[in-house]
Amino acid sequence: MVAANLHRPPGGVHYPEPALLDRPISACYPRGHVSPDTWIVVVNWNGAHLLGPCLASLSRLERPAHVVVVDNGSTDGSREVVAASPAVEWVALGENVGFAAANNVGMRRALAEGATWVAIVNTDVQLEPDWLDELVAAGESHPEVGILGGLLLFADDPAVVNSTGIVLDRFGRARDRDFEVPLARVATRDGPVLAVSGGAALYRAASLRRAGLFDPAYFAYYEDVDLSLRAAALGIGAWYVSAARGLHGFGRSFGRGSPRQRFLLARNHLRAMATHLPLPRVLALAPALAALRATVKAPLELVRGRPAHAAAHVRAAGAGMLAVLEVLPRRLLGRPHWPRGAEPAE
Repeated sequence: MVAANLHRPPGGVHYPEPALLDRPISACYPRGHVSPDTWIVVVNWNGAHLLGPCLASLSRLERPAHVVVVDNGSTDGSREVVAASPAVEWVALGENVGFAAANNVGMRRALAEGATWVAIVNTDVQLEPDWLDELVAAGESHPEVGILGGLLLFADDPAVVNSTGIVLDRFGRARDRDFEVPLARVATRDGPVLAVSGGAALYRAASLRRAGLFDPAYFAYYEDVDLSLRAAALGIGAWYVSAARGLHGFGRSFGRGSPRQRFLLARNHLRAMATHLPLPRVLALAPALAALRATVKAPLELVRGRPAHAAAHVRAAGAGMLAVLEVLPRRLLGRPHWPRGAEPAE
């Protein structure tokens, strides 16, 4: 999941218009002599300052891959940065449809071209040259696994861990495992994990065809958790690979703790909780958590002199409960195999 796509975050569910996602590519810089076996999707929104280092790291990957940048209506010169990288394809959507929907555009292209593996990488991530090799090797050794992620370290301090996968607490909130733990103290071993961070992840194409793509209703944040849990319900596992390393410029693309980030995290937490936790827990927790944000956290932000953050909590409480009310009937009546907009093919 990426913070670079939080421009004009929606208060409710936003589904990009099919006509938008079917637009012709505005520019294409083809990569020659590359196996179509592996694709890498990079979603961008005004990330020109991040794209250069990110794409440079992808060009140094030891395993050949077709790289496609899906752009969410940037106005900062991002296209020119990509044009300077002749091995990268550029897909312009013309407006910001969100991290989830934009990644779906790139993943659908990969699936249509017959890819076996599809990776997604944030613009604020730089990968080690063997990142892709390590993940593919683990995937080939474990055919039951369809989602793989490695060790993300903080770019500002590579001796500290950003993520070794994602876990959920008892309230259904997603947490990066080993977050801010010194690398020297991390004892987490390779193996199964509940979910994998969308900051840098690899997906088996066959698994995406079964489990579907990202639910665009999340816009940004929790879409990676939702997909991992949907895959797990089908028996598709997620796997952590410690040797696959990358540096994450945490907070560089948008700003850590901003009101818009808080809004999306809070709203999407309620949506994911309503989708995946047992229904009795959802019915008990959802109203309580929404009330907590509106009546406790929002006033505390006002006391701290942060009215925009207070408003974000109030908006998230309302939008989150609307998301819960949307999800629950689908669960009670038998939800469709894929959420709307998450279909692997148009």
